[in-house]
Amino acid sequence: MTNEEFPQLFQFLGAYFHEDWMSEFDVADDVVKSFIADAEACVILDVIKEAEAVLELDLTEEQIRDFLLKEMGCSYCYWHEWQDGGTWLKHVIVTLRQT
Repeated sequence: MTNEEFPQLFQFLGAYFHEDWMSEFDVADDVVKSFIADAEACVILDVIKEAEAVLELDLTEEQIRDFLLKEMGCSYCYWHEWQDGGTWLKHVIVTLRQT
């Protein structure tokens, strides 16, 4: 899996959950809401589809963590708030669908 296979998810996670996101937002959900406010509906749908495709790969927690942090450039340590990466991605999908 590479960022080229999931270009919109890569852009979302890398651009919005960058290394300084905590200086701009209080909580991770605010990052997602900011993306929703900025992005076109078609881009949001692409992120949802790509996140769902990642979940369908049925990765181990170690694999999903490596994928999100190393391949996607995500700087959110979701494991401090969520039981695993799949649960967090499902939450992001639900939040994105509420647009």
